[in-house]
Amino acid sequence: MQLDVYAIGNALVDIQVRVEDSLIAELGFEKGNRYPTDRGRQEEILRRLLGSSPIESARKTGKLQTAAGGSAANTLHGISQLGGRTGFCGKIADDQFGALYAEHMRQSGVVFKERTGRGITGTCVVLVTGDAQRTMLTCLGVSGEIDYEDIDEELFKRSRYIYLEGYLFESERAARTMRRAVDVARRYGVKVALTASDADCVGRHRELLVPLIQNDVDLLLANAREARVLSDADSNEAALRVLSGWCRAVAVTDGENGSCVSLDGETTEIAPYSVAAVDTTGAGDAYAAGLLYGLARGRTIRQSATLASLFSAKVVGQAGPRHSGDIPRELKDLL
Repeated sequence: MQLDVYAIGNALVDIQVRVEDSLIAELGFEKGNRYPTDRGRQEEILRRLLGSSPIESARKTGKLQTAAGGSAANTLHGISQLGGRTGFCGKIADDQFGALYAEHMRQSGVVFKERTGRGITGTCVVLVTGDAQRTMLTCLGVSGEIDYEDIDEELFKRSRYIYLEGYLFESERAARTMRRAVDVARRYGVKVALTASDADCVGRHRELLVPLIQNDVDLLLANAREARVLSDADSNEAALRVLSGWCRAVAVTDGENGSCVSLDGETTEIAPYSVAAVDTTGAGDAYAAGLLYGLARGRTIRQSATLASLFSAKVVGQAGPRHSGDIPRELKDLL
């Protein structure tokens, strides 16, 4: 079986709760940022929000949502919704969250052969405010303990794209695995796509990211802030010029301002779709899904980015990182 996209990423269970802006400040966080934390701190915050309700009870009463998350996994779910074939390499633990993660991935139609590590499954508490911004508190657990042996090499070799998270650079072990996977992809003619993931992550690992992008990445995805940090440029336009000189295909998203894509140095602006934003969690992941699906299925970069923009808008218009509607029907004119 040939896959459209095989991804390597952090396997995280998303635990999403809607909160007031004031709570973000009380907790000492800056709205919209991502913070590393531990399970104890996550549980402390959830107890404050939910009282004594355990997570399972709170989920059943609608106080929170849980889903198999992580950036790459969200993107694969979107590609599957669009009709693509996908596979995922991520590590979970033999615990309640690991079982939930594996079940959600199976329901998503993503090929996921469970790889378990000793410890706890990674989790991300997502605090969503009324303006649709999300503040993320991430406990990686065993998700960063990915070895090359965890990869399903036969599926990987038969994929059109391998999709990698910039977040993987946060773990030396996962970064080594990613480097080896890129070498194997080159050997078998599999195209390499990379998402920058997070501006702070880019800043910490820029000296490793830049040569990888210049030498081995076929498609780079970043939001405007990530693009500026990565390129060391002071404007979105300058950032795109720098990045398109490093990588054959580049996509830079800028929220309600739309996106720009570049192929072989030729830039195309993609207008945003108007939507009443409910939750921006997963917006970038959905954009990546539309873009990768389109390119894997032979669409032009303009067609693929247009699909990506609309699919992302569909996700932003509802709660959670994944669209729950009938995507083939809603996007039939673009598919």
